[in-house]
Amino acid sequence: MKELSKKGETFYNRWETLRKKKWFYVFLHGSVYWGMPMALILFLLNSHFQIENMKLSKLLILVVTFGIGGIFTGLREFKRIDNIYLSLNDDTEIATGIQTLKTGNVWNYDNLKLHNGNDETLIIQNEFFWFDQRVPSSEKLEECYQSVYSDFRRLQKNKDFGAYSKNRNVKIQIFDNSASNVPMLEKVI
Repeated sequence: MKELSKKGETFYNRWETLRKKKWFYVFLHGSVYWGMPMALILFLLNSHFQIENMKLSKLLILVVTFGIGGIFTGLREFKRIDNIYLSLNDDTEIATGIQTLKTGNVWNYDNLKLHNGNDETLIIQNEFFWFDQRVPSSEKLEECYQSVYSDFRRLQKNKDFGAYSKNRNVKIQIFDNSASNVPMLEKVI
């Protein structure tokens, strides 16, 4: 899943639950929110806002017609929003990454380097953190760790990756920009 702002995260979480009720969403946003107002506006315009020109049969015909037409409008809107949601998921990239991990290779995703260790351990390493000082402060290391951890948690929201990492021990390692093979910080979660 791509990195999102607070507004994007809210959209993603909300749409994740709304998309499970597709036909309710289509009916509500198409027939009720679009179709009913259009039917009432057209009914009032056709009757010239005169009570004696208003007939219940005309209203029912318009409500049914725009209600059915609203289904198509709601479906089009659902597909448009769902495509935005799916573009945030990175499902194909994550599926390819899981296959890379299964073959024993290193997978680079965003600023993470992921690979399998021994004993069913998934090792997560930082890739793009450059420290200003020769020996970074503990606060800077903790900030780097929290960033890597939040990126990993975001990646776990993908159901396939969540299933892959579910029964594995996860080890997060923080390296500096030197060529050292010894992590500056290592935590098992």
